[in-house]
Amino acid sequence: MDTFLLALITCFTSAFAAMLGQGGGLMLMAVLPGFVPAPALVAIHSVVQASSNGSRAYLSRKQINWPIIWPVAIGTIMGAAIILPVIPLLNWQWMQAVIAIYILWLTWGKFITLPKLLSCKFTFKHILGSPFIRLGILQGSLGMALGATGPLGGALLLSKGLSKDAIVSSNSFIMLVSHLVKILFFSVLGVQFLNHVPLLLSLCLAAVIGSIIGSRFRNRLPEKLFFPLFKGLLTLLALRMLFLAFS
Repeated sequence: MDTFLLALITCFTSAFAAMLGQGGGLMLMAVLPGFVPAPALVAIHSVVQASSNGSRAYLSRKQINWPIIWPVAIGTIMGAAIILPVIPLLNWQWMQAVIAIYILWLTWGKFITLPKLLSCKFTFKHILGSPFIRLGILQGSLGMALGATGPLGGALLLSKGLSKDAIVSSNSFIMLVSHLVKILFFSVLGVQFLNHVPLLLSLCLAAVIGSIIGSRFRNRLPEKLFFPLFKGLLTLLALRMLFLAFS
């Protein structure tokens, strides 16, 4: 019964993320502790989210912005490799505040006028440069501990002026790479995924079904409605992170 209920929740969170581009991973992470033992929490979340993001990326593969993907993928591997040896020593709660401020800045920073010395402008000329490599490093390192880091990519892609489908598909592939790297490194750390095969199969199937449902809803969602919803959701997720960091 618990597995069936968790599969229904996973299907809903995956559909939600497929429709609005994000939020599903954080919702699932909030629910999993009631069903999954703590030592395997982030690892199981990674497998399920790899299925969710992978299926979502495949369904909208024609809209993926590939020049963005490669520097993020390289940065993700670098970040995970750098952070792996020190994961047991770190307290990550304060990092949620840093991530939240970064997301809020990418989402709303263009409406704030800064002094010239503090201002910084990125355009598509920099797409193969440092912003996306830095995103990958953040995804790879922070994702190993925090689990759900999708809003990081969503905020950066939004700031680059991509279409709704390009944002969702590109961020889905970025998160697929991030989760696959986490699965590899958690295997190195000794997490026994085989002990959870029945649960993982059920949740991964539910995630794929949710991606299909949510993608169909997104196709009917006009961009003039999608972007305010997307920004609003990013803001809520960032404010939630700030609350958790200081609570």
